[in-house]
Amino acid sequence: MIGGCQSFGIRDRLICATAIALFACSIADPSNAQTEETEESESGDFDEALDELSIDVEDSIGSAVERRGLSFDGDLRVGDLFAGDDFEDLKIGNADALRARWRIRSTWGITERFRAVLRVAGLCSTSDCTPDVVVQSYIPTVGGMKDGQITIDEFFLQSFRSERFNVAIGRMQAKFVARGGVFSKSLDQNDSNNLRVNWTDGLHATFKARNGWESHAVLQYNAEEGPSTVRRDPLDFSDSGSRVSYLFGFESLQETRRVVQRALDVNYLPASLLIDGQVDGRLEDYLAIVARLAGRWPVRSESWRFRLSGELGYAPNTQSKAAAGVLGTGDADGLAWNVTASVMDFVPNHSIGINYAETEAGWLVSPQYNNNERLFEIRYVWRPNDRLTMDVRVRRRDRLRQPIIEDLDQISLDFYIRFTWPFTIKEF
Repeated sequence: MIGGCQSFGIRDRLICATAIALFACSIADPSNAQTEETEESESGDFDEALDELSIDVEDSIGSAVERRGLSFDGDLRVGDLFAGDDFEDLKIGNADALRARWRIRSTWGITERFRAVLRVAGLCSTSDCTPDVVVQSYIPTVGGMKDGQITIDEFFLQSFRSERFNVAIGRMQAKFVARGGVFSKSLDQNDSNNLRVNWTDGLHATFKARNGWESHAVLQYNAEEGPSTVRRDPLDFSDSGSRVSYLFGFESLQETRRVVQRALDVNYLPASLLIDGQVDGRLEDYLAIVARLAGRWPVRSESWRFRLSGELGYAPNTQSKAAAGVLGTGDADGLAWNVTASVMDFVPNHSIGINYAETEAGWLVSPQYNNNERLFEIRYVWRPNDRLTMDVRVRRRDRLRQPIIEDLDQISLDFYIRFTWPFTIKEF
């Protein structure tokens, strides 16, 4: 099969071969085939994991349900953020920012195997809540849309070619996360996390093999003005060769000796890395590889349970340290990693977890971890029912490497209270 890639150029040949290899790994049957009874008992973990992660993963195309008819749903998320240099600066009751995100979606199941989706999303905060309708192919800030802006963040067609294969084209949400209990963290792709609004324009194909492995191929369009998802400087998309970036990944959510998630992602962003940080300087491809693992003990969906997850990422080609804004000579380090540990339902409907992460200056694709950052976070989650979630977070962030210019305004400690309410409007 790899021979079919020979007619392409060197860059496209690499992409083609990687895609085929990943899909081949997922299609291959394991040496010890699982019985139908085993597969049925393990499928419950996928549902329980989604329940823990709530809407942070449920609106990805991988969680779509085949059905006919028209439905309208949405969600509202409100957060109150306090920030400062230390605990004495966190003046609770005198909020730095009260922010809200609302989203309304229409899903038309034209047939059981073909659907169309349209969603409108908006942001509002104490600093800006003036409605401003914006429809464009890029996000105006590194995190997403600005407060007050309203846009279309989903507009795609999806075809379920079979029970195991589907493909979507248009504007959608792409999410590749570690299923870490109270956390849904990602080193490379998690559109619209927290209170953000961003998206992926392009094509997303998935294939689920009989052994439970699911393969993904995402081709994402990048506008000349900038990307539509989180990409950090000095990644730049003004060159014509950077119009399409690629993500290939495969994941298994079947339990194997307490391990409930195994995943690998390969991100390839051609002609997008400004090695010297200058548009007229050296331009090279950017490659980022992520492996993630999650485990749970005991294996059950009721009573307390412990969940542990971790991600390890590496970018072999990075910008210079000068372009990264850190002291030293040579290129910046491209290593990134994080671990989370959660105790779910330590009392019914109450969960708590910790998260520690280090991302070097050369890691530029995480939507949740800044490059050149050390992070420690404690999060408490209360779910009184299936329709309401309250999160309380305390997070400490520090520079991992000494910057060339000290940032006196750097926020090192923040605290928030956040409420999430998904709802169904109407189903026909």
